[in-house]
Amino acid sequence: MIGTECHDAVQFFYQGEAMEKSKLFDEIIGSYSEEEWKALEDGTLGIPVNESNRRLLLDAKKTKRRYRGSAADEDIEKLRTALTEFLNETWADQPLAHRYVIDCCLLLTFLYEKPMHSLESVRYYTVVNDGKAEYYCPHKTDSIICGFCRSKYCDGLFSLWEEKVEETREVFGDTSAYIKKSIFESYFLESGIIETKDLVYHEDVRKQCEKNQCGAYGTTWACPPAVGTVEECRERVGRYKRMQLFSRSYVMQDTMDMKEALANMSDFKKCAGLLDKKLKEKIKDFLILSNESCGRCKTCTYPDAPCRFPEDLHHSIEGYGYYVLELARQAGIKYINGQKTVTFFGAVIYDE
Repeated sequence: MIGTECHDAVQFFYQGEAMEKSKLFDEIIGSYSEEEWKALEDGTLGIPVNESNRRLLLDAKKTKRRYRGSAADEDIEKLRTALTEFLNETWADQPLAHRYVIDCCLLLTFLYEKPMHSLESVRYYTVVNDGKAEYYCPHKTDSIICGFCRSKYCDGLFSLWEEKVEETREVFGDTSAYIKKSIFESYFLESGIIETKDLVYHEDVRKQCEKNQCGAYGTTWACPPAVGTVEECRERVGRYKRMQLFSRSYVMQDTMDMKEALANMSDFKKCAGLLDKKLKEKIKDFLILSNESCGRCKTCTYPDAPCRFPEDLHHSIEGYGYYVLELARQAGIKYINGQKTVTFFGAVIYDE
């Protein structure tokens, strides 16, 4: 279990008086007037509240869940005080905005048990063990605030990755090891290698694309039919020796929330962009396949004009005719990472 290899977060938890979690939730939600809720929803608050915090508060208001258990009064007050002092030092010119940050941090820490930072500000790693999400932050410190954060230190995680990189070097060589290292450094959690001669292509996957349930078919250079026929994709990949499949999982508050799903999908694409830049530093010729569509431009030029950013274009992995579940099995990595998670996949195709 990866979590046992990392330092435990600094603990300040007090075993004295406690507040029911549902009461804490009601106090936070009840502290806002209907006018404030409406302004939050309309984006007319006039106070700087970042999008992730705004979304968190609005989602919390809509929830019907009742929280079990309690949180120590002293812990709640200690975190509230530490956040207040920090915001007074770093954001003194916006005192009215402090309340929203503090309330979101209390919700995340004591009710949702998620990191206080959003993915937009800090890309933490998510590992699901025995159905429970564990978070690893590369920026964790010994501060009081970080001590309350659910994230753990990354050093044990990084040590495990170093072992995997060296194992890859021994079996597959330096290029594969460099790619695996770059995958980890780009915030992906798992990767596995498949020989391209062993890849299987399915025309029925392309048939599913043609049904256009995702809305991307025929609208972007990253998806069919722009990527070519399945046979043309096979030939393109066949010029290389290996595929290194990679993945990143996200824990979702609501698996039916399309905004949350799209935000996670966008984050995965950004991580793929980071990987692309790292690989270009040392490898001249490779392909990167990513998750659905592209999303770089507000409106794609397809089919009327060439792609605006062809060097940064990543074709859809499903668009090549792969069953991603089949690829995950071949690569020896997880396809599903637990309840209320979504996992996206991409691949680097290369020669040793």
